[in-house]
Amino acid sequence: MNHLCPVCNGFTPLQQPCSACGQALQDAGRLYDFYGSYSPYREIDDAKMDNGYLDRTRHQCVHTGWCPSCQIEEKVFLDEWTPVMLVTDMEKDAYQ
Repeated sequence: MNHLCPVCNGFTPLQQPCSACGQALQDAGRLYDFYGSYSPYREIDDAKMDNGYLDRTRHQCVHTGWCPSCQIEEKVFLDEWTPVMLVTDMEKDAYQ
């Protein structure tokens, strides 16, 4: 089953406070995109296989969050959604 990152796909904004000051982090993009010049073009699951995190088995997307106040970046682990989670209540009613 395919999983989708809600932030990468524009369903929700990144909503994570800075661990140092509590200000909202800005989304600086997927961590995998910073691995090298061709990394944004790699298959996501391929990038997850050798990054050292459990994001592949936990169905998470790792983003880089940037705090404009503290000038620090943090890794943010976002739970990916399944296509079933994207079905609206109106669509559910139509199938019942």
